[in-house]
Amino acid sequence: MGFLLSCLLRLLLWYLLTADSSAVNLLIGVALALLLPHAQGPRQPLGPLLRALWQALVAVPLSYGEALALIAGGREQECWLEQAASAPSQRLVIFLEVLAITLTPFTLVLGLSQADGRPIYRIHQLRPLPRHSRTAPSCED
Repeated sequence: MGFLLSCLLRLLLWYLLTADSSAVNLLIGVALALLLPHAQGPRQPLGPLLRALWQALVAVPLSYGEALALIAGGREQECWLEQAASAPSQRLVIFLEVLAITLTPFTLVLGLSQADGRPIYRIHQLRPLPRHSRTAPSCED
């Protein structure tokens, strides 16, 4: 099951990088997904992996919306946030979480740190300000 998920994730990333759905490009993506080395190690729990994969997939349409907001211009509010991270031993889950955060044009993961013994991401985020608002919205929303 892990091998199949790994290949599907690699194929999805290949498609997102190339944005070409031709048969030849998909064959190249399948070949690369199968030929690239796969991680060897203890089996990862499926629940956190599927949750992180879902967050990464949901981030794709959100990134288009944020890109349109960026194109429309206007002012942005700058925020620094902290978000809980998965256990450092789950490398694929951490990769998917960072991908979901940084896929959007307004967010960037600055690093991984410890708070109260738990890993957290330090995130820099820009939020577009509403055009007719005089007060800046809170970053906590």
